[in-house]
Amino acid sequence: MRDILKSHYKSMGRFTIVGVSNTVIDFLVFYFLHDIFDVYFVVAHVCGFMLALFNSFYFNATWTFKQLDKTLWHKQAVSFAAVSVVGLGLSTLTIYMANFFIWVYLAKALATVVSFSWNYCASSLFVFKPQIEQSNSE
Repeated sequence: MRDILKSHYKSMGRFTIVGVSNTVIDFLVFYFLHDIFDVYFVVAHVCGFMLALFNSFYFNATWTFKQLDKTLWHKQAVSFAAVSVVGLGLSTLTIYMANFFIWVYLAKALATVVSFSWNYCASSLFVFKPQIEQSNSE
């Protein structure tokens, strides 16, 4: 397990940086739409999530994993969105269930760890898996 973590430390660090920037984008968009422009909070939440999702896909594809396939980027984007929505569901379920047992902010922290773990693993395994070059051994 330690070797696996060692081999992923750079991409995990980059993934974390992208995640923090996504959180900032999400909250800023929500704030401006909801508090400044009086947009309904659910609409503001969805807009913030979507902009953060686009940011996340672009930077994770081009910087974190460096696996943007220019011919199939749309399939990668759909896969990435599906992974992110599952992560959102897992974190929502985690915070809901954990809130019965622990302080809500600890539950939120736990939910963040769960979604980070899911999103990183699923993104690296299914969305941005490294291309294996096949050599012609004839």
